[in-house]
Amino acid sequence: MKEKISEKSNFAPTASLLLKVAAVAGIIGLWAYAFFFAPSGNPDRVESEVWLEEAEIICSQALDEIALLPLAKESKTPADRAEVISNGTQVLEKMKANLAELSLNSEKDKFNTKSWLSDWDTYLRDRRNHVKRLTELGDIEPLLTATDSGKSVLERMNGFARVNDLESCIDPGDF
Repeated sequence: MKEKISEKSNFAPTASLLLKVAAVAGIIGLWAYAFFFAPSGNPDRVESEVWLEEAEIICSQALDEIALLPLAKESKTPADRAEVISNGTQVLEKMKANLAELSLNSEKDKFNTKSWLSDWDTYLRDRRNHVKRLTELGDIEPLLTATDSGKSVLERMNGFARVNDLESCIDPGDF
């Protein structure tokens, strides 16, 4: 005699099989998209080679000017150190202003560079505050602004420069 199999007992293995097939197909689809269709590269990368070349020249000139200054760490007094850092800050402010004048066409590039230059503003403000504190309080450590995630603005600022091969646009490390 034949045993009658209920429709309910066939449903569970069929649903389980369909779920497994769908999961495997989804994983394969995800990897196919990632390898063949998704945009590649770093989203912070500036597309304009002309802008990158001009920015590197501006930053390189600023580094050359800062290299002519005495080293802040070799200053004999906090007031001397403050003066050296202040002079370096003036060079960097000019560099930042020149970078801001460079034109870009892409909205993504405009947004990314505007954000980067905003980080430079924060860093320059930190430098000016350090000069003030050196002058008023004497020999003290610099205080650098942190991002919302707790990292230094300097780290984010330098990260953008590295992604775009702007080695001269990394903070000069002069104090």
